[in-house]
Amino acid sequence: MAARRMFVLPTGTCYLADFRTKLGGSNDEVGVPLPMFAIDTDDGWVVFDTGCDPEAATDPEATWGRLAKAFRLEMSDADHPLARLAEAGIAVADVAHVVVSHLHMDHAGGIRFFPDATVHLQVAERRWAQFPDRFGAPGFISKDFDRPEITYRYHEGDARIVPGVHAVLTDGHTPGHQSLVVDLPSGRFVLTGDAAYRRDQIDRRLPPPTTTDEFAAIRSLARLKAFEDRDGATILVAHDIEQWATTIKSPDGYYE
Repeated sequence: MAARRMFVLPTGTCYLADFRTKLGGSNDEVGVPLPMFAIDTDDGWVVFDTGCDPEAATDPEATWGRLAKAFRLEMSDADHPLARLAEAGIAVADVAHVVVSHLHMDHAGGIRFFPDATVHLQVAERRWAQFPDRFGAPGFISKDFDRPEITYRYHEGDARIVPGVHAVLTDGHTPGHQSLVVDLPSGRFVLTGDAAYRRDQIDRRLPPPTTTDEFAAIRSLARLKAFEDRDGATILVAHDIEQWATTIKSPDGYYE
């Protein structure tokens, strides 16, 4: 059976230089949304991405170190990942699976809130985050994911998480980046993670500004577009400010 419904949970805003594409970025500070997704299935709730560590909003240097000079987090008490789940009527104990697109701090910062869930990662992502070269090191905070209390399940390529929810490899931004395909009663949805920063990047095949493999990133954009062209899928881009304005967000509603 397909998933029943999907909540888009706002978990604050991350401010950074506007370099969301290699072409057209202004370097002016821009605030991008930090969504967490919660999908209701017969096998329990599936969460996709977990936002930033809330402590970065109050003590950024202690939480992010040198990254605090480049990124600024605004997260109210209401934006806390656990508060957003509770607002949607979702108990943390009912979250069976957490799929993390990649281990950068704005997607993996809340892993620690799900010690009873199975956290799904690509093997290549864990290896890269654990032993990055000097160009890949920024963005990873080891305490976000190097946690003995967390149960990980590692995948090599595409993987079914539960019926109606599939992880698909969209590498390029990082070596083990994955997106999520969700089949709801109303149709198929694709959650991009950071495979794209804006919706138009997918149409124009413009890779994200930071990549570990630019050719792989372009290939991943083509793969995302194929879901739309072939299946009529709705593509939700995590950090797209314009799309965010029209996205159905909790507590106002959900997708089904």
